[in-house]
Amino acid sequence: RPPARRDRCELRGRRLLMVHACPPSTATTTATRSPTLSLGPTEKKLGDVSAQSAWHRADVYGALHHIQDYYRDSELFSRGLLERVIGTDSLPKKRQLTVTAIMFFLLPICMFLTVALTYLAAFGAPYIGSTASRTLGAVLAVYYAYIYQDNSAARGSLPSARFKSSWFWRQLREYFPVVLRKANESTKFPADKKYMFGYHPHGIISVGCFVNFVADATETQRLFPGISFFGATLAANFKVPFFREVLLRLGCISVSASSIRYVLGMGPGNAVVIVPGGAAEALDARPGSNDLTLQRRSGFFRIALQQGVHLVPIYSFGENDLYPQAFRNESGTFVRRVQEFWLKRIGYATPYFCGSGAFCMPAIPGNPIPRRHPIITVIGDPIECPKIEHPTEADIEKLKVQVCITMRCM
Repeated sequence: RPPARRDRCELRGRRLLMVHACPPSTATTTATRSPTLSLGPTEKKLGDVSAQSAWHRADVYGALHHIQDYYRDSELFSRGLLERVIGTDSLPKKRQLTVTAIMFFLLPICMFLTVALTYLAAFGAPYIGSTASRTLGAVLAVYYAYIYQDNSAARGSLPSARFKSSWFWRQLREYFPVVLRKANESTKFPADKKYMFGYHPHGIISVGCFVNFVADATETQRLFPGISFFGATLAANFKVPFFREVLLRLGCISVSASSIRYVLGMGPGNAVVIVPGGAAEALDARPGSNDLTLQRRSGFFRIALQQGVHLVPIYSFGENDLYPQAFRNESGTFVRRVQEFWLKRIGYATPYFCGSGAFCMPAIPGNPIPRRHPIITVIGDPIECPKIEHPTEADIEKLKVQVCITMRCM
């Protein structure tokens, strides 16, 4: 039987409060009469914007199994009841779920499509005919040759403003949701300067960095008029057919030093967004943590000094809360040693994470779709870097200290 007054259930360190104002007799009568409960007029919806802000309506699907524990009679638990208690605006719309699923499965989809088309080109004559197979093979050969010799990722990419501002990315933003704000609203970012934005923390996939600066889903151009953003990612991502085309149209570039210098050398009004923590910082991404990797990232600060840019620190609250770690991987554990071994060998982090769950499963191991959790990205004040052709270690350490102080203030 549902409780008569109110229950509290703990959800990953947060309080999900359900208030039932009906008297005990009314609740019992209603539960007996109908399989779905009717809430009283004085009850408070958790999802009501006037009662709770959007930032306290996170991870509803992960909470379903907790709520169901309180409504053990299966006839009393329904989606309608959940919507009336939590509020319909807490549940992601179908198009938000669809967009999120497509986005986070895009890389494996492109890899599968590449293998499937290559197989059809080589052995698909019995299935699609010899003429179609030979034509497909010729088209793929030309495309693969183009990928091999193309260096757009190292030469400013091929950004499309219309593609970056598509409604598709806005639906992805609303799934979490993601909000971008300045630490100091009065701070100006003049378009006649060059910028390097350092995004922290890395998280598992750097969702906030993608939504805010790569896809321009949070009206970045309104906050930074006249500034073009280029997100830097691993060069290996541009070797995946079809997937690379999406990255190039979004303005992504290779994270190599030469690529970053090329974009900054294009003149004022250009900004490169980098996640300095990289793969090593991804291993420390777990809910509730704020561990950053900065001491060993001298190359990021060296380029900033050599180019004389304005260095802007960024911190996204909620980035580390999107994916719980499937296993304990604190420093010194067996899992962490295995992850560090592969990091040194192949240069990629191998975090064992859990994605979004549903109903009886709070989280699904290996699911690339993240939990619904608010991401609030805060942009610090720019730090003007003196242009030093050959910066010393002392110059780099001094800049590191300035960045750390700015981030603590944020």
